[in-house]
Amino acid sequence: METTYFRFDEVKEGTPAYERYLAARHEVFCEELHRVDPTGLMASNGQAIETDRYDCHSRHFLATHKETGSVAGFARVILPSEMGLNVTPRYVIDDPLPYPGATADRIGEISRMAIAARYRRRHSDQGKPAHGDPESEMLRKPDGFRRHQPELVLGMYREIYRLCREVGIDYCVAAMDNLFSRTLTSLGFPFVAIGPVNEQVAPPRRVYLISATEMERSLGAREADVLRFMQAWKESGEAT
Repeated sequence: METTYFRFDEVKEGTPAYERYLAARHEVFCEELHRVDPTGLMASNGQAIETDRYDCHSRHFLATHKETGSVAGFARVILPSEMGLNVTPRYVIDDPLPYPGATADRIGEISRMAIAARYRRRHSDQGKPAHGDPESEMLRKPDGFRRHQPELVLGMYREIYRLCREVGIDYCVAAMDNLFSRTLTSLGFPFVAIGPVNEQVAPPRRVYLISATEMERSLGAREADVLRFMQAWKESGEAT
């Protein structure tokens, strides 16, 4: 799907777009944040890429800035499989979970999600839940004056939501720091902490769980415009 400034596509293994997505993952997670060890693998064009054993059990999304064609963000959803989820061996997760229906075959994981540095919002962009011109508001601003672009973040979560509804995943987990989880909660996304903070990762993070049904209820009650944005794919008739 598209928004005012961004295009969102699912990328498939073996395509140039998929290699571009893996290269962007390396740039953010290996080079910038140093959260993931480099794999030493290269794309067909010689760019370093980041990949792991969960990729073959995942669906992958790439966001691009429509005007320039540059990578703006990306994410994957790890689907239920015999491999399990990436958070399971690294975080303590409460048992039982807060939703009785949250069984292993109905839980996916939002993973490797990031916004490219040049598309992170300015602090003064508060109060713009879905739009903002990347050129005037972010690309020419120093890092200390930018935060996540709201249209971009919501667009990524819309693709994740659409995929989950289409494949029958009713819940997703994600490892997040407290700041990002509070930001999403303030927008009406009811992420619930389901375990203690892991102080061994940087920044310290814990696992959160979200229910698609609870998200629809919460957004419908608090942020009707955001819910309409999230469900625009239903009206357009687009399919993944």
